[in-house]
Amino acid sequence: MINQKQIMTEWQKAGIKINGFTYNDIQDIYNQLAHNADDEKEANGIFILAIRKAAMNGAKTQWAVSNIANQWIQLGLTTVEAIGKYEQESQQTQPKSYYGRPLKQESKILQPKSDEVLQQNEQLAISLGYKNAEDMAKGTHDILINLRKTRAERLDSKPKT
Repeated sequence: MINQKQIMTEWQKAGIKINGFTYNDIQDIYNQLAHNADDEKEANGIFILAIRKAAMNGAKTQWAVSNIANQWIQLGLTTVEAIGKYEQESQQTQPKSYYGRPLKQESKILQPKSDEVLQQNEQLAISLGYKNAEDMAKGTHDILINLRKTRAERLDSKPKT
């Protein structure tokens, strides 16, 4: 193992669980990578990339790292450069249809900015017949106070149905 300290540092940064079998798991994964990669330096780089990808996917166990490394080996990717190209291509190519129907891409939910909120409040106030948002707030406040005052009467009145 060329740089075990770097691998352990990446392992800890990724937040992957460490237990009594961690060292043996790391050795097994590394031995498999060293056997299939072009050289030990490439195996070390592939191992670090697998750890980082597992962390990006939210993985918390060594199985995720092992599965990622196995996937790359089965695809015949034996260098860090080849893995980089593969990952870049896989992110760019997404399925364009599902059973003949085009996929609908949802946009990300964006947090509204304060000026957008103010603008929407102004538009809502005008559509409700107020001059501006402050008048709408005062009117709403008055309505709520009136409802609070008449609550007892409304609760006492028996329904006609």
